Amino acid sequence: MLGKGGAGKSTVAAALGLAEARAGRRVLVAEVAGQHRIARLFGAGDVGEDRETELAPGLFAISIDPERATEEYLSGQLRIRPVVELLTHSRAFHTFAAAAPGLPELVTVGKVWSLAIALDADGVPLWDVVIVDCPATGHGVALLETAGNVEELAAGGPIRDQAARINEVVSHPAATGIIVVARPEELAVSEALDAIALLRGAGLPVAATVLNGVRADRFSPDEAPHLEAAARAGASAVRAAAQAALRHLEHQVADAAYRDRLAAEGGVPLIELPEVISRRFDREALETLSDRLAAPVATTARAG
Repeated sequence: MLGKGGAGKSTVAAALGLAEARAGRRVLVAEVAGQHRIARLFGAGDVGEDRETELAPGLFAISIDPERATEEYLSGQLRIRPVVELLTHSRAFHTFAAAAPGLPELVTVGKVWSLAIALDADGVPLWDVVIVDCPATGHGVALLETAGNVEELAAGGPIRDQAARINEVVSHPAATGIIVVARPEELAVSEALDAIALLRGAGLPVAATVLNGVRADRFSPDEAPHLEAAARAGASAVRAAAQAALRHLEHQVADAAYRDRLAAEGGVPLIELPEVISRRFDREALETLSDRLAAPVATTARAG
């Protein structure tokens, strides 16, 4: 799940996870880069970093911390616990790890990869669906490109081998589908289209776009002259109502234009999610979006 900050990608990730779980799948939503938004949407505490937290029947979440993921990676490579602990408790090592080009991103996407391929005791995949709530667009694209970049640049060895395995999953359209989220706003839609171009250029599979927060179609453009007349000559309450209706109609027209542009230039299926007006975005509001995502989820299941 990728998108401009404020586009609502965490909300869409949570709603999609809920829709998938209601369809009978075992779903994991993974938050990265220190995000802790998913659990709050369900009225729960922060999601854990060392184990999955169940938010709803069939729906779990985890927060991936780059430092903890680095420690897990070193444990797998070095296999000598005292050495790992010595390194990970070293301030100099953490300074180096944070500054090393691509290392935080590689261990983060590596952790996601390990969750995606995890098997239970019977050899059955532990998760039917893993949804990743990526950082904002620029950092998110860099995260998705990391494994491919490391595979291309590394001379050899275990890091390159693991990067190749990760990139094979991330870049394969049968295993991964990137959803780009945007609000019906000029900057958000332009950034979404730029992200789609970058992802395609890197050989990464874009599955769909989501236009989030679309205003309801309450008025027809044919009604505009009547509303304008009422806004000029009606009683004060009528004028106020007509002016509000005209503003809403203006937003409707703009939203439709953004929808058409995203569908035409994005070149992938477009899913519209309605604007949810609520004093507090709670579980009921989340379920409204989940209901709208149920049909696309069912279509994907039939296609698969």
